[in-house]
Amino acid sequence: MRRRNFIQSLAGLGLLAHCQMFSSCREDTGHQLDILILGGTYFVGPAIIKAALKNNHQVTLFNRGVTNPGLFPDLPHIEGDRSLGPDAYRNLQNKNWDVIIDVWPEESMLVKEATEALHDHTKHYVFISSIAVYNNFQEVGLHENSPVVDLNLSREEWSYPEEKLQAEEYVRTQFPDNHSILRPGPITGWRDPAVDLLYWCLKLNGDDAILAPGSGMDPIQFIDVNDVGKIAVLAAENHLPGIFNCTGPKTDPLLWKDFLAIAKQHFNSPAELHWASEDFLRANEVFSFTDLPLWAPLSEDRGFMQISNKKLIESGFEFTPVQQTLADCLSWYEQNKEKELNFGTKETGVGLERSRELRLIEDLLQSQSDSG
Repeated sequence: MRRRNFIQSLAGLGLLAHCQMFSSCREDTGHQLDILILGGTYFVGPAIIKAALKNNHQVTLFNRGVTNPGLFPDLPHIEGDRSLGPDAYRNLQNKNWDVIIDVWPEESMLVKEATEALHDHTKHYVFISSIAVYNNFQEVGLHENSPVVDLNLSREEWSYPEEKLQAEEYVRTQFPDNHSILRPGPITGWRDPAVDLLYWCLKLNGDDAILAPGSGMDPIQFIDVNDVGKIAVLAAENHLPGIFNCTGPKTDPLLWKDFLAIAKQHFNSPAELHWASEDFLRANEVFSFTDLPLWAPLSEDRGFMQISNKKLIESGFEFTPVQQTLADCLSWYEQNKEKELNFGTKETGVGLERSRELRLIEDLLQSQSDSG
């Protein structure tokens, strides 16, 4: 459940039959789409907008005008509050859109209302869902047809995964042949509000000794937010049907030892990595995801960081290099920080407080010396 909660805080074959390669089946970039984005000004939305504008599409935003209201001053904006029910979409029903892209994170009923209200006003509906809908993260290689969570629970027992899955069902009901559902894993990079990838960026740029998780042989997956934006726009341009896992950041498995090596080289970091075994970490109450962000050891949820992206790879999609995601994550923070982050505090919510980390490294070195 910790994995699903983490995703909430962030927030197969059908493709090949329809299109062997994104690059070979894309519509002419001269064909401008009229795209309506529900939301669009927090984290994933701006990346979608950036990708759409880069491909010369016309974008209209529909939101309350509360979150980052000055972010896209030159784009058409229709104000509306989805929490007010079906009437919120009345101002959208006087025209038709080529594509609607919905980034709503929770409350499936709002997606139900949107899809019903806009059913006759678009040719295609793209919905940003989540890998949280999968039922069993012990399974390695979860794919688009893998078992999902149970919606037969009472509604009071639902949480983020059930709401996301029910939202998918509403999209499929109203747009059975003209929908794209994207299921990202952890999303990071440009404008990232989370402190997961950023934790490692800051430590490699500021600390001379770092506690690293496990043996380094656990896998890690995340996807650059700009890749989510590109995939959403590509799906819109080609009216690609069905579900797509959106996990990266590359085609072959990325292990922690390789990830931190790439990050060290990118930042030219002199930091020494002290790899601590799971037994040591467990004995010292150092927890995955919270104390060591993005770490999901194989001994816990074996498949969480091994979600299949085969469908996306076979489409020809090219992921953003890890180095670019690291650079975007750190530069966004540095340009927009209001104060320094203090890891391991209630305020930050994640990471190891520095003095505690140094004590752990000292104990680790001592235990290694005693055993050697």
